[in-house]
Amino acid sequence: MNNNNRIGVDNDSETVTSNTPQPKTLCEYMKRRKGMWITFTIIVLVIIITIPIVISKTKIINSETTPTIEETTIEITTEMEVPQTTEPTTTSTSTTTSTTKTKSTTTTEIPKWTMAGNMSTARRHHTATILINGFVLVTAGYNGFTHLKSAELYNPSTDTWTTTANLSIARSYHTASILADGSVLVAGGYNGTYLDSAELYNPLTDTWAMARSMNAARGKHTAITLTNGSVLVVDGYNSTKTYLNNAELYNPSTGTWTNIGSRHVARQYHTVSTLEDGSVLVAGASTSSIINQYSAELYIPSIDTWRSTGDMRYRRSFHTASTLLSGFVLVAGGSNKGALDSAELYDPLKGTWTVTGNMDVIRHDHTASTLTNGYVLVTGGYSSATLNSAELYNPTTRTWTTTGRMNAARQYHTASTLANGKVLVTGGMGSSTTLSSAELY
Repeated sequence: MNNNNRIGVDNDSETVTSNTPQPKTLCEYMKRRKGMWITFTIIVLVIIITIPIVISKTKIINSETTPTIEETTIEITTEMEVPQTTEPTTTSTSTTTSTTKTKSTTTTEIPKWTMAGNMSTARRHHTATILINGFVLVTAGYNGFTHLKSAELYNPSTDTWTTTANLSIARSYHTASILADGSVLVAGGYNGTYLDSAELYNPLTDTWAMARSMNAARGKHTAITLTNGSVLVVDGYNSTKTYLNNAELYNPSTGTWTNIGSRHVARQYHTVSTLEDGSVLVAGASTSSIINQYSAELYIPSIDTWRSTGDMRYRRSFHTASTLLSGFVLVAGGSNKGALDSAELYDPLKGTWTVTGNMDVIRHDHTASTLTNGYVLVTGGYSSATLNSAELYNPTTRTWTTTGRMNAARQYHTASTLANGKVLVTGGMGSSTTLSSAELY
């Protein structure tokens, strides 16, 4: 028997035969297995290399598509834990965590000024009074050539101006005070001579009527409506070139004026402010006495008496005074042989003054308005030129921040805080001429 070409395997009579030499077949089989292992190894390496690249690109794409706000003024960084999984394509099972930082932004918009139409007449050294119906009554003033007796009304709902009845007497440097019945008392002023006359505006009939004259002619004075309904008129200047140191009360019920005595300080270009207890703070002055320019005093209506209180830290006139929600009084800017940027706070409980943050711009003949949020808005005025800048005082931090500029530079203007929270600025002296424009903050 020839056994060279047969390999016999006894397995239940099953026989396997091969016609080729066994060593050659085994060698080829091993070569094939080696090639398969090489191919498998290459595939695994490709997968291992590719997965991190895919993950990295995915993270980049995700970060690029994360919403952002381009108009940023405040940047807030937050940290969130994002789950990472052991399987690249599975996100449901979390086994490790990593921290990813994302940036979100908020935009603080700087309030803007918008024009509120033009008054019928350019005017400065006028008054603006908010009526009970929300309208603003602007009266008289000076247009650069003549003293005025015209008046007009601003309607905040329609943003329009309407002329109203004229006053009986032209005047500037006067005062206007709203009474409990809604009428407006205009008193004193100047039209070539200082005036003692007064007149009343009736909003229901849109008419003016002469009231009884004050006991003293005066302009550049102050007037304030007391909690009892009377109107307190303080000091001023008269035709004898005298600084006045007398005050008088107007009683709306009787229509009469009553002197309430002289004081040791004569003033003009001072300020008056109503305190929480109903008393009135008088501060600063333009006067021949340097000492008087520091001084402050209190009128107590309940006992009809004047009392001295602490002096200011700086002497000033042509400044502003604003009663804050805290009950403190903020005095800002003014003049002391030059414009000031200083500000100070009066504490009614202690009767003392404390220096607070300086304004960003020195100024006098500006306006100051207490806003509904408790901040104080200062606008315009004069330093080395007429200003269109504005800034805000924060009573909490006791700091000043610049805000949007007015469209027109102005001094000797008015500013009124409306029921809708906006501030209406009217008229004034511009860079070279008297203004008829008005704008809203």
